[in-house]
Amino acid sequence: MSEMPATEPLSKNERRLLFSFLLFVLAMPVFSTFTNTFLWRHSHDAVQLGLYNIGIYAGVPFGFLLSSMLLHRWKYKRMFFIGSVLQGMVPLVMTVWAPSSTVAIAALGILFGIPMGLYWSVRNLVTLRVTEGRHRLSFLSVESAQTTAAGIVAPFFIGLYLASNVAHIGTAYVSLMSVGLALLTLSGILVAATDVDPLYQKISTAFVSNPSALWKRQRWLEFIGGMMTASESVLSLLMILTLIGSEGAVGITKSGVAMLAAVAMVVVGRKIPERSYVRVILLSFALIWGSSALFAVGFDAVTAVIYFAAFGTIASFRNVVSMSVMFRSVDAEVARTDGNRFLYLFDRESFLNFGRVVALTLFILCYSFAQTATIRYGLVLVTLLHAPMAYLLGTMSTRSNETPSP
Repeated sequence: MSEMPATEPLSKNERRLLFSFLLFVLAMPVFSTFTNTFLWRHSHDAVQLGLYNIGIYAGVPFGFLLSSMLLHRWKYKRMFFIGSVLQGMVPLVMTVWAPSSTVAIAALGILFGIPMGLYWSVRNLVTLRVTEGRHRLSFLSVESAQTTAAGIVAPFFIGLYLASNVAHIGTAYVSLMSVGLALLTLSGILVAATDVDPLYQKISTAFVSNPSALWKRQRWLEFIGGMMTASESVLSLLMILTLIGSEGAVGITKSGVAMLAAVAMVVVGRKIPERSYVRVILLSFALIWGSSALFAVGFDAVTAVIYFAAFGTIASFRNVVSMSVMFRSVDAEVARTDGNRFLYLFDRESFLNFGRVVALTLFILCYSFAQTATIRYGLVLVTLLHAPMAYLLGTMSTRSNETPSP
């Protein structure tokens, strides 16, 4: 692939944002992966895991709506800080309370999803504003690289910590959630030190009316991406828990993907031209489908580890492509219509989380009737969603040089 033109150094605001995002991704395994392992330890019920995550994804759009009502009154710094801290408090309450009721678990999922929506609404607005210009892909590449690195390192040490405290596992989980809350608090404080004008406008409607052909494709891309990522998250976690074992195995397996993924993201990610986006998705399909098919045949710990190695190698590239296309589509639509940027971000988030809810609902239905088959063959089927994703990216790339039509 050819080199992209050299970019300017990252600004002070960009560096602060990246450090804040790094603290966030260091804490995220605590509140995503290991909140789910906590629930599994207490119930061994995959349906409860599914309902908790459905609650999260259903709550996120409500957080965006709440953000819409408050951002014109409160500064973005306060909203970001509140979203960060509340995301840390809800899982801490869960580990202290240790609920067994399915209704309570789903409710906690919603209560976690709402501040997540607050957080991401502000984060997307600020990121869009700060990274305007030629070096957005550079910023996203560095962000993805540090996300990959943190995703490798943090689960390893978290898993070892929990595995070494099995005799006092309840206290260990509470301590872990407390550390995560502290990291998210610091993340919020860092953003409070930035100076950004996110150009927020209050939205008067929940969704984009009369969307262009480009935005309709972006909606489908978000819906499909939501289905894929939610399914991959739950099925891969169950793969480890059922075939490999405890929290220690979860942490070590997730961290077993080489740090080469992060290095490759920095080196290669800066060189991904738009014309290669479809190729990245097709490569993602080849690696993930091949490894998930191998897992379906072998259905053992070895093939599970192979799947994680393949997934970890390519997932960051897929994420950079998806986020870059989304930001470009939002910019194009706002420029075309002189519309509300926040409205497009909310519209995008709604379709993304709708896809996640649909996928997890299908997972619960399948798992209720065929537990082993769902874990064994589910990822093979989910990976087929790369096909419509590649098609959409191809058509969107063609239209990016055209004026979007209604």
